[in-house]
Amino acid sequence: MSTGPGGKPDSGSQPGRPDADTPRLVVRARDPRDTLADAGADARLGSHDTAVADPAPAPRSELAGAAELVGATLAGRYLVTRKVGQGGMGAVYEATHTLIGKRVAVKVLLEKYAHREAIVSRLEQEARLASSCQNEHIIDITDFGTTEDGRTFVVMEYLDGESLADCLARETRLPEQRVLSIISQAGSALAAAHAKGIVHRDIKPENLFLLRRNDRDFVKVVDFGISKSLRASDEAEEQPRLTQTGMVLGTPLYMSPEQARGDDELDARVDIYALGVIMYEATTGRVPFVGNNYLSVISQVLNEDARPPRELRPELSEELEAIVLRAMAKDRDERYPSATALVHDVTALLDDPTRSTERARITGPRGKLKRRSKSPLKIAAWIALVAVVVAAVVTTVVMLFGGSEGAQRRARVAVPPPSTAGEAAPPGELDAGPEAETLEVTIQTDPPGATVAVDGIDKGPAPVKLRLVVHDHFTEIVASAPGYDDKTVTVNTYVNKDKLYTLKLKKPPTGSPAVRLPRTAPEKKPVAAPNRTGGELGGNPFKNEPGTPRTP
Repeated sequence: MSTGPGGKPDSGSQPGRPDADTPRLVVRARDPRDTLADAGADARLGSHDTAVADPAPAPRSELAGAAELVGATLAGRYLVTRKVGQGGMGAVYEATHTLIGKRVAVKVLLEKYAHREAIVSRLEQEARLASSCQNEHIIDITDFGTTEDGRTFVVMEYLDGESLADCLARETRLPEQRVLSIISQAGSALAAAHAKGIVHRDIKPENLFLLRRNDRDFVKVVDFGISKSLRASDEAEEQPRLTQTGMVLGTPLYMSPEQARGDDELDARVDIYALGVIMYEATTGRVPFVGNNYLSVISQVLNEDARPPRELRPELSEELEAIVLRAMAKDRDERYPSATALVHDVTALLDDPTRSTERARITGPRGKLKRRSKSPLKIAAWIALVAVVVAAVVTTVVMLFGGSEGAQRRARVAVPPPSTAGEAAPPGELDAGPEAETLEVTIQTDPPGATVAVDGIDKGPAPVKLRLVVHDHFTEIVASAPGYDDKTVTVNTYVNKDKLYTLKLKKPPTGSPAVRLPRTAPEKKPVAAPNRTGGELGGNPFKNEPGTPRTP
């Protein structure tokens, strides 16, 4: 198959992966008004210009424009020979350089987007960032220009092969060594991009293109359409932002938790997470999180742990599983610190298939995914609760079989309860106790003075100071103001220690009502009355039972 936006071959459906002819979820906005009609169009640039087909047929006017380009010469040197395919934002053509006879691919914006400044800037960014990396595993972009009717185009190398998505649609699961080879090459491409301060942010099987060289896979990373430069030197020269604050960029099946939360500060570890998901899918035949809709997948990415790959495919090596789980760690500090570090472990398994020298290092404490540590307060509560139960059992046995109050007194002295045993609460309630760790958070709004609600409870006008308990719970904060759409942010103090949040509200389009988000207070679970029959040691629970002998 040739490069381009053509659809996948008919291969039926697979567990954990959309049907071959079903479009993937691409981008959704977190703000209520961000729809594909306004913000989403920018976000989808390149989503299938190289690998994912847009399921909707192109309007006749666009087809006419495509027909006009075939046979045309762009910039006086690129003769367009045929249309390869079309995505949501542009079309890809095969062309020939008239001077040197080289076959190239040309991506051209659709006519309706030709004068959209943000989209044109996005395409220019893709060309600039991809060409700056200069790595053999990154698609080579060689030229940039405009057609006679003002549409922007980029010229890139022609790729004759198929995307990894097409390959997985056909073969479902790949051999371990082949997966390691593909990830090693893709990782080296990302390492080169990261070294330039560029994060791809949309790594997925559609954007890993497989060529055949010397009867082996040769990987090309494509589509830098939503990538971002993180170079500090670029900040002063940065153009107006091409993505809106709060937008979730990427494909949810391969999206890291920090992307799913809509965090602004993303780094290279989002690409490492995506490579981990691709390894998981390519070896097990399914993605780690499956849902019927976008929000279902996002919820799992944020809150659930993936099943270990060897539970789905036992013949996989422990080393590969350790690499996959570390790359997919929800806490980015527990992932590989760089693509280079990931490639180092992957290459070690490629160079030493028997894993005789690498087993301990990769699967050891450094290579294994750390589990979230339990709160010390919860551990202490469980210890106290166990102590109370043990003391109650011992006391009951002594009173039933000891035969005298002196024996009961000796039992009470011999097995004293902890000093806090009488007041020990179930571990789940300690988080709200006075000794629980808290974090003071300030909520500001733009415009100032918007009404702030926390988990459905009004807290008054901003700025609002909140003291939140530090535990693994998602607190929903909503800001409302007359004439503005509601704005929401989700805070998890267990993973995010930020102390200041600024919620920027947007005005709805002219003539449209403001969007109001539902405010539902969290359901309060009833607290069961404490059972004191086995926890208090000051008396005999059987003292008034009829038939019980009394000691004079």
